Amino acid sequence: MFDLSRSVRNLPQTNKPLRVAVRQLHWFKGAFHAHAALCGEAMACDFTIDDVKLAGAFVRWLDNIERQKPREKTERREFFHFAPSLVLRELVADMPIKAICTPARADPKSAEAFWPEGYVATTFCLAVHAATMDQEFHVDVHVSQIVEDLRSWWSFRENVSEDIDYAAGFFQMLLGNQPNWWMPSNFSARDRSTDDVDTIEAFPLRN
Repeated sequence: MFDLSRSVRNLPQTNKPLRVAVRQLHWFKGAFHAHAALCGEAMACDFTIDDVKLAGAFVRWLDNIERQKPREKTERREFFHFAPSLVLRELVADMPIKAICTPARADPKSAEAFWPEGYVATTFCLAVHAATMDQEFHVDVHVSQIVEDLRSWWSFRENVSEDIDYAAGFFQMLLGNQPNWWMPSNFSARDRSTDDVDTIEAFPLRN
């Protein structure tokens, strides 16, 4: 079961605000490696990480948030809430992590056993997001129960194989928002909901 608070505590220490540290490749890389090691220990699974792919995802994410960053200060908090969905999009687009064995400690019917790489990438984004929101706005991030729902992860993996933008939508669902499925990775086109979302109905299959 995903432990958000433990994942947050496992992030590397920095004397800079997290909003700054996360935009520096050295910290981002160290944080991703640390989170993968934590997940690997919990799952009893070894991972390899392609740092070239990781850096590529990082650079694409920075470019994306620079292009989408709102001008209005009133939207700052909401953009902080949206930005990690773009990180996940880039990580899934060219997945930098690979499991080299079957997770021995994971329930075979769990999300982490079904797609360990996607699970690590997604929970990494959740951990960094939670730590940043706490530091910047003193708010707790609540993760929807779909993070443990295998049906949702199956839909996630199927959908992103057809359209990588669905990764951003899945992340927004994890935060209890209803994405705009036409343009889930576009901040200006977002459609918000404060209610938890049912997985199958809210996350459409592309078959």
